[in-house]
Amino acid sequence: MAQGFLREKQNEEMEVKGRECFEALAARSFFQDFEKDKNDGSIYACKMHDMVHDFAQSLTKNECFSVEIDGSTESKIYSFSRDARHFMVVLRNYETDPLPATIHSFKKLRSLIVDGYPSLMNAALPNLIANLSCLRTLKFPRCGVEEVPSNIGKLIHLRHVDLSFNLIRELPEEMCELYNMLTLNVSFCEKLERLPDNMGRLVKLRHLRVGIYWDDSSFVKMSGVEGLSSLRELDEFHVSGTGKVSNIGDLKDLNHLQGSLTIKWLGDVKDPNEVKKAEMKSKKHLTRLDLFFQSRTDREKINDDEVLEALEPPPNLESLDLSNYQGIIPVFPSCINKLRVVRLWDWGKIENLPPLGKLPSLEELTVGDMECVGRVGREFLGLRVDSKGEMTSSSSNTIIAFPKLKSLSFRWMTNWEEWEGGEGGNEDKTNISISTIIMPSLHSLRIWECPKLKALPDYVLQSTTFEQLEIRWSPIIGAQFKAGGEGWPNASHTPNIKIY
Repeated sequence: MAQGFLREKQNEEMEVKGRECFEALAARSFFQDFEKDKNDGSIYACKMHDMVHDFAQSLTKNECFSVEIDGSTESKIYSFSRDARHFMVVLRNYETDPLPATIHSFKKLRSLIVDGYPSLMNAALPNLIANLSCLRTLKFPRCGVEEVPSNIGKLIHLRHVDLSFNLIRELPEEMCELYNMLTLNVSFCEKLERLPDNMGRLVKLRHLRVGIYWDDSSFVKMSGVEGLSSLRELDEFHVSGTGKVSNIGDLKDLNHLQGSLTIKWLGDVKDPNEVKKAEMKSKKHLTRLDLFFQSRTDREKINDDEVLEALEPPPNLESLDLSNYQGIIPVFPSCINKLRVVRLWDWGKIENLPPLGKLPSLEELTVGDMECVGRVGREFLGLRVDSKGEMTSSSSNTIIAFPKLKSLSFRWMTNWEEWEGGEGGNEDKTNISISTIIMPSLHSLRIWECPKLKALPDYVLQSTTFEQLEIRWSPIIGAQFKAGGEGWPNASHTPNIKIY
């Protein structure tokens, strides 16, 4: 895409065209050893067949070069054609080998990729950038870069910049002069504090990555994002809660966003009406939302429930993560009937779980770190109970809770004692109607670190599709489901049982 090989046509985006080209080559066995995402099955890594690699090298022998630097190979670079377009440098001696000075002489370079941690990198960058004015792709991940030189604004042809895993605190304002930029990756830069104030000038920018997925405490002031209306990918957005920048309403015009979006620091939202300005329901290409309700300040008022209600979800949402939520039990709107995956983490004040059994498409559910939950009752199934304590249904004589659920996990529920229906033959059978069906598609159940949980409900183990039971650090039920335990007769037919 950075080299201009993918032309955007009417009603066909570059990313779609590129994916189609890749899939066509994969179908013709140009690639092998595919690694796929377990959630959506998309390919994220593969290898090129040796014969294809050799053939490609022969076609581009005067344009593409790759060299390993071990302290004594710089002389080899002199033999490369000065018409080289694409150059990859691999540094084997960590932090000891400098970037070869001879790279400056390749004036026609369009791509420069550095794999390693060159010494004196920060001193070499300004001169390097000054001499390579034709660059379209610049990839320096994990190179120890502390400061991006201001003359990067002179590289007017730059389309793709990867500075991930570096030590950058901020980016120069001159980067906002790179009007042809399509991709900017500064993810996993743990010291990054802010984006340039004039980011909105990058009107062609399609992919912006700033996230540090393992660090929930990271915060980047995201000025100018509201002007990036061409964005297709924004991995994370950080809400400031104060001032006029980095407010959640800045997402309003980013209606081309695709795939996944993480929003952090929702606990700092002061006015739920600001959330409505984001118009999340207009982002029809978003399929996953990860929402973190943590706060960087001591909150005088907790309005997480109002914020969540105001955050009207995208219509095609398939995956939802809710973390650090402190409000009342949320009611999931009927418009999210495509939800397949839900993960709920660290709801500090919630004592009861929401009625997730109503979600018609839910296949995977994870609930974790709910320290105030002591009991999981029938409200979790989404079943209504009448005045006599019996199940009711307004639309059908048959009630199905969690109709498509395949995988269910509970983790770090340290005060959870009761799972209603979990006392084996002692439960009140009259309360569960013969027309009630619960989790008919369940395949696996994982219970991790639930030390007080006393028993499992019979309906879990009775599913004809049930194949895997995994219990870790939960001594009471762990003892029940070992061979010879009280629960063993109900679980012995399960093909895969793991007790730790």
